[in-house]
Amino acid sequence: MNKIMKKVIFLQILFLSYLISGAQEKLNLMPMPKQLILNTAKLRLTNKFTVRVPGRPDDTILYKAINRAYQVLNRKTGLVFGQQYITPADTLSKAVLTVSAGAKAEFALGVDESYSLKVDENGIRLSAPNTIGALHGLQTLVQLCSHDDQGYYFPCVAIDDAPRFKWRGLMIDVARHFISFGEMKRNIDAMAAVKMNVLHWHLTDDEGFRVESKIFPLLQQKGSNGDYYTQVQAKELVQYAAERGIMIVPEFDMPGHSQSWLAGYPELASQPGPYRPGPRMQWQNEHPDPNRPKGNGIADIVANMEAPTFDATNEKVYAFLDKFIGEMTQIFPSAYVHIGADENNGMAWKLNPTIMAWMHSHQMQSTDDLQRYFVSRVHDILKKHHRQMIGWEEIYNDKLPKDAIVHKWIPEGMGEVIKSHGTPNDFASHGYRTLISVGFYLDVFMPAYIHYNNAVLDSAKNLNILGGEAAQWTELADNENIDGRIWPRAGAIAERLWSPASVNDVDDMYRRLSALSYQLDQQGLFNVSNYERALRRLTNGEPTTYLKTLTDVLTPVRGYRKLVAGMMKAPSASYQTTPLTSVSDIVSVDSDTKRKFRTLVKAYLQNRDKTAENSIRAYLTAWQQNDAGMQPLFAGNKRLMEVQDHSKNLAAAAAIGLDALDRADKNTPADGTWVQQKANALDAYSRAHYETEIAVIPEIAALVTGHLAPEPASYSAF
Repeated sequence: MNKIMKKVIFLQILFLSYLISGAQEKLNLMPMPKQLILNTAKLRLTNKFTVRVPGRPDDTILYKAINRAYQVLNRKTGLVFGQQYITPADTLSKAVLTVSAGAKAEFALGVDESYSLKVDENGIRLSAPNTIGALHGLQTLVQLCSHDDQGYYFPCVAIDDAPRFKWRGLMIDVARHFISFGEMKRNIDAMAAVKMNVLHWHLTDDEGFRVESKIFPLLQQKGSNGDYYTQVQAKELVQYAAERGIMIVPEFDMPGHSQSWLAGYPELASQPGPYRPGPRMQWQNEHPDPNRPKGNGIADIVANMEAPTFDATNEKVYAFLDKFIGEMTQIFPSAYVHIGADENNGMAWKLNPTIMAWMHSHQMQSTDDLQRYFVSRVHDILKKHHRQMIGWEEIYNDKLPKDAIVHKWIPEGMGEVIKSHGTPNDFASHGYRTLISVGFYLDVFMPAYIHYNNAVLDSAKNLNILGGEAAQWTELADNENIDGRIWPRAGAIAERLWSPASVNDVDDMYRRLSALSYQLDQQGLFNVSNYERALRRLTNGEPTTYLKTLTDVLTPVRGYRKLVAGMMKAPSASYQTTPLTSVSDIVSVDSDTKRKFRTLVKAYLQNRDKTAENSIRAYLTAWQQNDAGMQPLFAGNKRLMEVQDHSKNLAAAAAIGLDALDRADKNTPADGTWVQQKANALDAYSRAHYETEIAVIPEIAALVTGHLAPEPASYSAF
């Protein structure tokens, strides 16, 4: 074992000993229950752990969930429980765990999701009004399983729990980068662990059409580049989700974001084509138009891009969508279909004289009127097929049918780039059920506390606000890194949507989020293992100790800067075809090491805690010495050379931190010149290189100034 590895292990032990010393038992529940009473007693787990399910012989979903939880506990504890599989044939009159569910049910919006869980030294009683509540209670029970020096146990608790919001979703975009069938299943399991109940499946966009149509086979044949889900797979995923208390809502984006639709059916488009799936910038590069307004910057791109768009004046479009939606309702039984309807600037319509003439003859003043017309027509098609329409906030207008659901996503203050259509309370107060994703976009690389302190959600008081969704767009996420991009941060959003608003301790949220990350890894998610695999790739199979010490304190730049840079690249370097293997693609958005280091620095500055100081020194010493170990890895390695400056700067910053500790130990009087000099140096070290930055610079700066500044309440999107 080399010197750096020994130091890393040592500092982890120091940090754990600091947390444990004098601490009361803290439960690793995510989300936190509505009501919880914890006492000091413990129910010990043994190989005699048994389960009984009185009165529910016909509830296959419940029995499957019980057996999943039973085996998770069996694997975690290694106790080898005696019941091989719990079935209605079991005749136990008494068991350690008794599960009582009043009614057989699958998830539907408005179903009672409450449950009660009581653990005492005599056993465990889980009761719920129906299957769905029991499923949630089982997830809580799994998270309650704890370990001490005597073995595994359940803390004795009394929990009465129910969600704050009805709709607690995760949107996964599978169009920009195709996400495999198995990967979707793993994310559904993770959603169930944190009591999310809606998977919003973004199946179509410019870059890809991802579900099989048998009526219109050219959709997947020409619009997917071969990556799509068969109808058999889609139906299986719907069932898989239903068995975990989750409803799948498909999104078919229209009238814009439709390049992949039009690859097979160009006759439905506003411009003649030809079309092929790919980024929207691709269309403009391949179809230059001298009449198109020119501009620079993201605002001009949004305003003037001629994006492939359905011809909303063509009756064949609506006949096509009628048949297509009818087919999709046989795959997706959910009462809801999301139509997108976002980011259509109308440019493709404005540049078509026939469309403009049609608009004039129908007394339409602008392409906004034509957008409203299209949304209305699609709404009626969905209603014919017994589905309720959801659309991004661009569907909102004074004539929108009241049964439509408006999905808020545009942050206030984005007026130069894209116009907000109102607040969630605006939509809800006009009678529209509303979903919130603003503040919950995972792809903009915001730390979990930013999502957790979502002021838009906290200000949402109207009863028409159903809840919200975390959103993972995949321009910069693929099958290899998506788990780490979504999880564990989505757990913070799940808690905000489930737990009472009074549950708002950020430090405790991070403590539990770290535990959630490893729980999900143990249950089969790749959020941890894919990161470690990517490090081995970067070192070409060499030991990753030095690299991991560095990357554990790096984060991607915040906001859309990385995405915009990718959009500006040549078509040959498109975000869709460029491998996501750079350091910025693999490092965590939220550095767990930063959270631990920040906790230590806070304790040290508050009362000169010696245990905390020792742990801080161990971290700083490891960082100071790490650059020497990194040097051999840089040779000839283009990817790693992107973080060469960070490696050098981390070592220099750590040396400043150690100097600050030494000066404090010697009670050296504060020297304003020294403080300013070191603060300036640290500020330089905080600058981004190749779309990553060192996360622990503010905490090292606090050792210099003696003051730990609050973390930013927000970050710029651009």
